[in-house]
Amino acid sequence: MTDHPKDNLVRAIFPGVELREAGDGMPTLVGHFAIFETPTRIDSAIEGTFIERIAPGAFRKTFAEHTPKVLFQHGKDPQIGDKPLGMATIVEEDATGARYEVPLLDTSYNRDLVPGLRAGAYGASFRFSVVKEDWARN
Repeated sequence: MTDHPKDNLVRAIFPGVELREAGDGMPTLVGHFAIFETPTRIDSAIEGTFIERIAPGAFRKTFAEHTPKVLFQHGKDPQIGDKPLGMATIVEEDATGARYEVPLLDTSYNRDLVPGLRAGAYGASFRFSVVKEDWARN
């Protein structure tokens, strides 16, 4: 129906990141980076303007085959680059959406991010390629 891009797309939730404190250690990132069946207006210079809903099951195959990398700004931050924030201990679909838990590695770059994470200054996002889609006109 459309000729919009289907690869290397990004969606985000703001603030989207919650921290679970770990006593004296580094906290754990917890939350959802995608919520199912929630109409979201996409207004993109590249993709156009439309309403998008992510269906339950959209991540099932990917999660079964791969453990996603957890990077700050999708590895594009000029100082952190593609260094991992941590290794996901949970990446799964639940009734709400795509859920994650990522204990932060004890690194200088993560220690620099923690105040912003605590303040809710960052979102949670995912990069994807469209495999299956359905379009409906209003």
